[in-house]
Amino acid sequence: MLFSFVIPTYNRSHKVSRAIDSIISQPQWDLYAEIIVIDDGSTDDTELMLQKYLSKHQIKLVKHLKNKGVASAKNTGIIHAKNEYVVLLDSDDLLDKNGLIHLKNLVLQNKFDLFFCGTRILNETKLMYDPEFKGQKTYYDLLSSSVGEYLPVCKTQLMQNNLLRNLRGYESVTWLSLAKKGYKLFFDSEPIRLYDMEGTDRISNRFSGIKNSNKMRDGYALYLKEFGLDLKYVNYTEYLKINFKLFCYYLMSFSFAKSETE
Repeated sequence: MLFSFVIPTYNRSHKVSRAIDSIISQPQWDLYAEIIVIDDGSTDDTELMLQKYLSKHQIKLVKHLKNKGVASAKNTGIIHAKNEYVVLLDSDDLLDKNGLIHLKNLVLQNKFDLFFCGTRILNETKLMYDPEFKGQKTYYDLLSSSVGEYLPVCKTQLMQNNLLRNLRGYESVTWLSLAKKGYKLFFDSEPIRLYDMEGTDRISNRFSGIKNSNKMRDGYALYLKEFGLDLKYVNYTEYLKINFKLFCYYLMSFSFAKSETE
């Protein structure tokens, strides 16, 4: 089979069910995919709710006894993946109708190491990426452009050898690292990922951003450490923006830590 869908979840019993349903409602999904749900130490009824799916041989549940964070949960799913490509779908996102068939055709017709499929906002037509940014792209293409939101699809063996860093909202570090090593990337213009803007713990959520400011700070710091010199050369404006964001998250993390001790 082609795909291992990795879905990390934490206290989202209703939404993870919706994510699973968006895959198993696809035509002939069981010919192409397995689904690995990682329960990252949920304290709601997630495990109970998932039982109805586990009779299907191709849907698996892996449970963390305590919450380890989304990157760790995704890595657990990646390690358990058995098929040729890993697809990283968040538990409050959906796969669009006929998205699996489109994805199958995409990977069979294009021989690349990583694919990035477009994202639109759930129940809207607004796209969260530039559909003109498409086709084969290089490391410097990624540094030069504001890439947007995508559904990542990566060869499983490559992903297992390059697990995600434990950085909140900064998977792009992994993709840039792989691009810098010369792996082949393809950006698709079709939006098959549906993004739920109502998630209360999205990075875009204001309080979540403050609460996780130390992780965001660490992400920006690592980004600049690994790619800063190249970014400064090809996209100086973005280089200045990231330095400013790093400074802001440093202040936020300091202020949040101070408030927690008072």
